[in-house]
Amino acid sequence: MKSKSLKKILLLLLLIGASVVVVFPFLWMIFSSFKKIDEFYFIPPKLFPKEFTLDNFKELFERGNFSVYYMNSIIVTVVQVFFNMIIVTMAGYGFAKFNFKGKKLLFMCVLATTMIPWVATIIPLYIMAYKSGTINTYFGLIFPGIVDVFSIFLARNFMESIPTALLEAARVDGAGEFKIFRTLVLPLTKPLIAVITINKFIGSWNAFQWPLLVVSDDSLRTLPLAVAKFSSQYYDAYNLKMAAAALAIIPVLLVYIAFQKYFVSGISLSGMKE
Repeated sequence: MKSKSLKKILLLLLLIGASVVVVFPFLWMIFSSFKKIDEFYFIPPKLFPKEFTLDNFKELFERGNFSVYYMNSIIVTVVQVFFNMIIVTMAGYGFAKFNFKGKKLLFMCVLATTMIPWVATIIPLYIMAYKSGTINTYFGLIFPGIVDVFSIFLARNFMESIPTALLEAARVDGAGEFKIFRTLVLPLTKPLIAVITINKFIGSWNAFQWPLLVVSDDSLRTLPLAVAKFSSQYYDAYNLKMAAAALAIIPVLLVYIAFQKYFVSGISLSGMKE
């Protein structure tokens, strides 16, 4: 009994220590966003601000054009998440529940694209965007990120667990494929949708390389580019950087909180089975 209690205590201490390591940088960012610039040079540094101030946030929106960057990130992320969800779920359903010639080969080709590093595709994508005239446009900013191939893999594996007899019964009752997909398949895949939504949202919201290449117009900059801009424009203004980072993390937290229940269950339900 003592050994079991000791193991539980050690495990609890380990979890507390790991939690502190993970949470502390986040708390430092939040509290630092309310500090004045001179407080960043205190030795030793202090976690809590000497005097809470909202001037950092006001300066971001008044001088930094931050509202435009924020809206651009929202537009790009929402559009990419929406189209990714439609394409991924329909592709996963097709690969899981339909038999057609070349199905396995096509699926293997789709999976093969995950082995290509993202940086290897940047130059071809940029050439395509340049020749199509979509540089410095929302279309050029959004289109390359509307499909996540790994999410197709997750969707296909998850939807294989849906009973085929249930779909056949709906077909016998006269339901069309779109109605079956909308009324039967999608409600059964809420955990999957939560996982895909959160992953895609985070990826789109934090995207930096592609927006950096395709956007030079300040009115189309997204939040990651805005933070980088503040780093060069306000070289030692750590208060503005912390305030920008704190504002940028809010939508990610809201999405995670909203989908947390489905996300946790989705991790256990979307096992990789071949």
